[in-house]
Amino acid sequence: MMHDWFEQGRRWLIDTNIPQSAVIALVAAVGWSGLGNQGFSQEVLHDGRPGLAGPEGTPPEIASCDTIKQTLDGFRPQRDRVDLWISGPLTLVHTDKVLWYLAVCPDTGIRVMCVTYSDNGMKTGDHVVLAGALEIQDRKHAVLDPCLASRD
Repeated sequence: MMHDWFEQGRRWLIDTNIPQSAVIALVAAVGWSGLGNQGFSQEVLHDGRPGLAGPEGTPPEIASCDTIKQTLDGFRPQRDRVDLWISGPLTLVHTDKVLWYLAVCPDTGIRVMCVTYSDNGMKTGDHVVLAGALEIQDRKHAVLDPCLASRD
């Protein structure tokens, strides 16, 4: 069945004399527009959970220390990568001379740690945005690795 559809489409393209470069451009435009992949509707996948997005995606709303419990409460990522974007004051800036560990949100809530390659001159107390691949450790700890950090 799929082969017949493909063959009919190929014949139509030949019969209409559309240049191959135009066909390639059309296929690329559909892919880039998001119509050809799941990323186009990633906001729906995490509706009601601020800060969550597909891999390398941008969520419609960034999580905060006030909303992180709502975001992660009962959330269990399936096999696909899920990114978390969160903003808040840095509560930890530490290095092992290879990696940097940056954390936001107080210990009384859910602490989110970012594993990255630089502190970018940030210090404890600075308001930052952390974004990266989410791994939930337990009810009070989440790790973003790899992660990017920037001042808010």
